[in-house]
Amino acid sequence: MAKCSICQHPKRKEIDKALVSGTASIRNIASQFTISYDALFRHVKNGHIKAKIEKAAVAQEKAEAEDFLTHLQNKKIRFNEMAKEAKDSGDPHLELKVYQVESKFVEMEGKALGAFKEKVEHTGKNGAPIEHQINVPEEVKKVAHLLPNVKL
Repeated sequence: MAKCSICQHPKRKEIDKALVSGTASIRNIASQFTISYDALFRHVKNGHIKAKIEKAAVAQEKAEAEDFLTHLQNKKIRFNEMAKEAKDSGDPHLELKVYQVESKFVEMEGKALGAFKEKVEHTGKNGAPIEHQINVPEEVKKVAHLLPNVKL
């Protein structure tokens, strides 16, 4: 059985890296490395690069999730600063507005992180309702009273 010419290529790491990056087509990568398009296509099709592509996709997804969590943490810090500034100003209307905006943010954050218990009714056989419930972490229960649309 013949060996994959791309797997045997002296620049395989660079070729695989180019494939994983997804910034160029197989045809362009073949041209760049002066290799056969058909050989490169078979290399991909036969799964010789599959694990690297999957690993790169997982790494990308993890990086995006970490960016999202960092964004949420920064927003929390800013809301705390705004709440202190509003309280220090002595303006109860401003303080209330900050808490209203923060409560909407906390609700959105909870939904994004899948933290809230939601009742979902589905109709089963004979039209009888079927209820599903999601567990709520204790930290979320502590702030749930701030959220007018959330009932635990």
